[in-house]
Amino acid sequence: MSQQQHATKGRGRSRGRAGPRPAEASASAASAASFDSGSAAAASTSPAAAAASSPAPPPGLAGPPGASGFGYRQGAGATGGDSEQLAERMAGLQVGGERGGLQRKLLRYQLANVRPEGVPVSNKRGTSGAPVQVVTNYVALNVKDNWRTYQMAVDFRPMLGAKPLREKLLTDASQVPKPFVYDGGILYTRQPLNPPEGVKFEASIKSWTGEVAIRQVGEVNRNTPQWLHLMNVVLGKAQRYLNMQMVGRNFYYPDQATRLPNYGMEVWPGFEMAVKPTDGPLMLYLDPSNKFIHTNTVLDFMYDMYNRVASNQFHAAAESALVGQIVLTRHNNKTYRIDSIEWDKGVNEHFRWFNKTTRQEEQITFGQYFKQTYDIDLADDKQPLLVSKPRKRDLPPTKGGRREQADNVLLPPEVCYMTGLTDDMRADRNLMRDLATHTRVNPSARCDKMLTFARTMAGNPESRRVLGEFGLEVSPNAVEATARQLQPETVQMSRPIRVDPERADWDNGLKGNGMFQPIDCKNWIFVYFQRDEQAAADFCQKLHRVSQSLGMSFGEPYVLPVMQDRDQFWLKTIQDNINQELDLVFCLLPNNNAHRYNIIKRLCYVDKPVPSQCVLTKTIRNPAKVMSVATKVAIQISCKLGGVAWALSIPIKRTMIIGMDSYHDKRQSRSVQGVVFSLNETFTQYYSYSPIVKGGKAELHNRLDAGFTMALQKFREKNGELPARIILYRDGVGDSMLEQVKNSELVQLKQSLSRIYGDRISSLGFKVIIVKKLVSSRLFRRGGNQLRNPAPGTVLDDVITMPNYVDFFLVSQYVNQGTVTPTHYNIIEDVNDANIRPDQVQQLTYKLCHLYFNWPGTIRVPAPCQYAHRLAYLVGQNLNDNKSEFEPSPQICDRLFFL
Repeated sequence: MSQQQHATKGRGRSRGRAGPRPAEASASAASAASFDSGSAAAASTSPAAAAASSPAPPPGLAGPPGASGFGYRQGAGATGGDSEQLAERMAGLQVGGERGGLQRKLLRYQLANVRPEGVPVSNKRGTSGAPVQVVTNYVALNVKDNWRTYQMAVDFRPMLGAKPLREKLLTDASQVPKPFVYDGGILYTRQPLNPPEGVKFEASIKSWTGEVAIRQVGEVNRNTPQWLHLMNVVLGKAQRYLNMQMVGRNFYYPDQATRLPNYGMEVWPGFEMAVKPTDGPLMLYLDPSNKFIHTNTVLDFMYDMYNRVASNQFHAAAESALVGQIVLTRHNNKTYRIDSIEWDKGVNEHFRWFNKTTRQEEQITFGQYFKQTYDIDLADDKQPLLVSKPRKRDLPPTKGGRREQADNVLLPPEVCYMTGLTDDMRADRNLMRDLATHTRVNPSARCDKMLTFARTMAGNPESRRVLGEFGLEVSPNAVEATARQLQPETVQMSRPIRVDPERADWDNGLKGNGMFQPIDCKNWIFVYFQRDEQAAADFCQKLHRVSQSLGMSFGEPYVLPVMQDRDQFWLKTIQDNINQELDLVFCLLPNNNAHRYNIIKRLCYVDKPVPSQCVLTKTIRNPAKVMSVATKVAIQISCKLGGVAWALSIPIKRTMIIGMDSYHDKRQSRSVQGVVFSLNETFTQYYSYSPIVKGGKAELHNRLDAGFTMALQKFREKNGELPARIILYRDGVGDSMLEQVKNSELVQLKQSLSRIYGDRISSLGFKVIIVKKLVSSRLFRRGGNQLRNPAPGTVLDDVITMPNYVDFFLVSQYVNQGTVTPTHYNIIEDVNDANIRPDQVQQLTYKLCHLYFNWPGTIRVPAPCQYAHRLAYLVGQNLNDNKSEFEPSPQICDRLFFL
């Protein structure tokens, strides 16, 4: 049978703009059509190619009679192979090696050994603080002692693209050992293959006929990435028996959806679930999750947009809004990422489809297919087709490590529903408030949901059977641990302020309390739209009033009204009056115009380096809040001029703290590395550096080398000597990147330090701590019969921590709604710095969470990380545009101009 006669299914998957998540792999052997009960897809007869042209849209999306139609982009078909090629490919399969889709899946479970040399497991735990009993969102996963499982490579020739079809074929085949689980590429079974050297048999399913080859490649050993991967595959299969639907990687309850008709939304409750290695027993983490599903289709969204934008801009506006979005097809509960839109043909296009009733292939249109298969009438026969491309990483490898070709999945917008929240939705306060009632779950309710789900899984007969077949049993009780609450800090302003141990903020302490080291603002300009003259005058008075209590003073500003509210008038007004003698450029902006804000910041931070402060007029119009706004603006201005709002007592001396974070601009294929270097002993003054990188690792290393050199020179100028210790807090690194950072980035940084320090490098203490905010672990503090959020300063450094890590979890901020998320810290480098004990690292980290001057309280990450984040975002989002790249002038990099 030729390739043109095969029809298989395109695969649904969930992947977003940042950090796409792989699902099961698939490919299509058909170059003409690709359909089954799971999805609709079609491909043209020519290879997959460039973007389709966008003709002018018709008067309506459906178009008048005779209007030009809409079309689809092409896909490339897979190549077939004979028996010799099949055997050759099977012999070359490497399970968990450099080739094959399994290796990428195993990266999620690779236990990176990043423990610093010479640091024993016992040395990762601290002792200071008061013991606190906490409940975690983990349950124990019991494994039978006689656990034994074999892994087998499975190959189909020609390729059978749909994983459900492959799994059904294997289930029906007598040659396959039972029971088994199948992840789309590898088959796991408790029984060995007979004969062990492999079996090959012919099979057919739907319109596919070909050969299947199975080869036993080994056993799965405990505590390996393959083992953890298998545990998660088994648990996923067991979850399918709980009346849940898989959307993306997680499972949800569509029948328990909460409907929000006023916003055209549904909230599907569900759970995130995964087996994770820990310092304790094998455990399963469970966390309630929600999926936001729109009740209006993508076609409705396109209709609405067509009515709101100019007709000649519709195609560009629709692509800008939809490309990259994740959509759900409700008829099969699959998710797809929109990669492009085909405008030139519509749903009346024919493709080849296998009719299960007649057992024959036939020509059918999209409209006919959805009517016959799902009883869905497509109302608009001129609607375009959404294109979802298969990712190479999800496709099975061919011989030599190349990937199979697969058809694009093509979908009518009328059957697609958008998921997630758009930027406009996030800006809708009423919607976010209503969603919060369903998504912000307090600790007791969150834990109850988790335990109810664990007990349901443990008690469901079918779910229990699947787990039992692989020797697994889910405990119905949550894992508990003993954490520690660190002592509350004393914040130093003009007088000491004892921090409330439960809330960890000192907002009230700002009233009548001077800053630690205030800086006056004497020579400044105040720019405002002439219509807002009275509001500008009133706010100037408020700044003068609050500054006196803060210990600083404002001189009389040179006021500059802007006559016309146009960007060029704002820019010219500032350009004509800015000079190096100014302390500050203050702009009272009438609206949130992003382009205007960007050109002002570019002028003040690149062309004419002077600190600037921008405030929206609507922010100061609330009489009840204007004094609080003025106080925080005055603190920001003082810090931008080099002042220190508050400080803490930190006993570590001759130390430089570094914060690093990244901003990635995928549209321009560039990144901004934000780096801040502390210059004083209280870690309140910083030198900043923000290189823009487009040339890969080598360019990044060269730019960081230059930044380290300048920062250490600034430190020596201020303190008379180089730091004896450097502690680097590195944000924006996932677990899969730890070894790369340790073995590549840090090696290069240490080489730079060796060049700068020379013979003194042997005495330099160097510690690197990875900061991870996107964690799934949760902690609940016992309080009588209820569970509460842990108080700020709660540290947990055992039980749920990771093997091969020197790590700890820290809850540093107060949360008054929902459940707090701890931050995960992992020490991956510790050179010549063993005299700082785990207690001191944990205490220092918590202290640094107090020193972010935009908030009179603790934050989730150490202040240097947040400063690095603000710096990278400002440079990447505000100073740069699509045509040019700009970095801040070195003249202002010794101040917190990016606050």
